[in-house]
Amino acid sequence: MRRSASRGLVHVDDVDVLSPDRGAFSANVYLQNSAAGGELEVWPVALSTRDALLANAPAIALLTTMSGDPAAQRALRDEVLPGPPVVVSPAPGDLVLLCVQRPHAVRGPLHGPRLRLSLQAFVQHHGHGAPLTMEA
Repeated sequence: MRRSASRGLVHVDDVDVLSPDRGAFSANVYLQNSAAGGELEVWPVALSTRDALLANAPAIALLTTMSGDPAAQRALRDEVLPGPPVVVSPAPGDLVLLCVQRPHAVRGPLHGPRLRLSLQAFVQHHGHGAPLTMEA
């Protein structure tokens, strides 16, 4: 992690098994960069069965509470999630589609407001041949 940005809140927006046939995604169009921070961190976690979800229930509980508790966030990053995240640094005009079933966070600046601006919508994939649906 760069020293100019703080760690963001690790969370998931949807708890379900990952499937190539359906899923929930966040669509973000980035409009303006901040001086520091704003990078997207994504952990390549792929729980693809109900048994895997149940086996990881304690970690999933931490991910879904949106808890800013420093101890819980440290435990997620240092003990629960596998290795470092994939880091995406969007530029103005970029569209980032993120599977919201994967743990993710947005880095913030150490001081001052986060000035990165984006438009966000949630996109649902309902299966091959079915139309995508979107929530703004």
